[in-house]
Amino acid sequence: MGNKFDVIIIGAGPAGLKCAEQFKYSKISVLLIERKKIIGPKTCAGGLTDLCYRYDFPESKVRVFNKMMIFIRDKKYEVKLPFPLRTIDRYELGQHLLNKIKDSKNITILKETTVREIKRDRVITDKGEFFYKNLVGTDGSSSVVRRFLGLPSKLSVGMIYKIPQMVNDLKIYFHPKLLEAIYIWIFPHKDHTNIGIGLHPNSKKMDFRKTKEVLENFLKENNFTYFEKDFESATLNFCYKGCIFGNIFLAGDAAGLVSKFKGEGISYALTSGEEIGKRIINPDYKMPEINRVLRVKKKEERLGKIFENVPFLQEYFLKLYIKFFNKLSSS
Repeated sequence: MGNKFDVIIIGAGPAGLKCAEQFKYSKISVLLIERKKIIGPKTCAGGLTDLCYRYDFPESKVRVFNKMMIFIRDKKYEVKLPFPLRTIDRYELGQHLLNKIKDSKNITILKETTVREIKRDRVITDKGEFFYKNLVGTDGSSSVVRRFLGLPSKLSVGMIYKIPQMVNDLKIYFHPKLLEAIYIWIFPHKDHTNIGIGLHPNSKKMDFRKTKEVLENFLKENNFTYFEKDFESATLNFCYKGCIFGNIFLAGDAAGLVSKFKGEGISYALTSGEEIGKRIINPDYKMPEINRVLRVKKKEERLGKIFENVPFLQEYFLKLYIKFFNKLSSS
């Protein structure tokens, strides 16, 4: 392996793998750097919304839901979804995307490699220096590429327990007086269930310890078996400041392409990785899909801000949301 590449991608998550896929079987030399030994695993609910409609995933690896249950305090509401919501384990997603590029001779994958420093023409790692014409940062919420660009970040936290018990319904629990704008979610998978909660940075009465305690009390009250070793948490960066900075690009979580209130990130990662790859190949490409998902992100965050700032109306807004989706599904 030489040390000069047309494109260096840092981070082999969904954004990095999807970006690399755009160059497969081409004459463009690509280096994909990943700090972990195994590609795929990450703290994540594993939800695939309608923003992923363009992407196919193995049927054997996903669960599909046409409805979800929303609980407001102790009252249950059934919501018919106008689009199927799928779940996929992050290891399975990573391996599915990896399989699409692993036989492409122009793509070199360098695992168990730590990036120590970024310079304008090279990446310095614990395995040497590598020179680039284009650099793509897909290295998550603590992105070294983002820091090199001097961009600020705004972080929320996701906490998850991976539960061995199987659940048949996708469920979301709201309790505005107790949790403010935070909610607990249950995402069933093929062979386990992910149960988690989010923590927003501007929460007035919830901190990491209290939020984790709420999640564990919920698990106990609902007779879920959990073990401390299965607890996972991760930060999510929702501060989008752009994705093109000359010959340096940001995608996915590194770009702040995460929904602040939903925590949704897979769809944004896949879309931004793909679009940036196309942009590098064709500098005149307008990236319409990034513009589409950005409109969704901005709309959700405007509504989320209103929801967060008027706690006394949260139950009213939630019931309107349920009514709207059931009406949309039946039309």
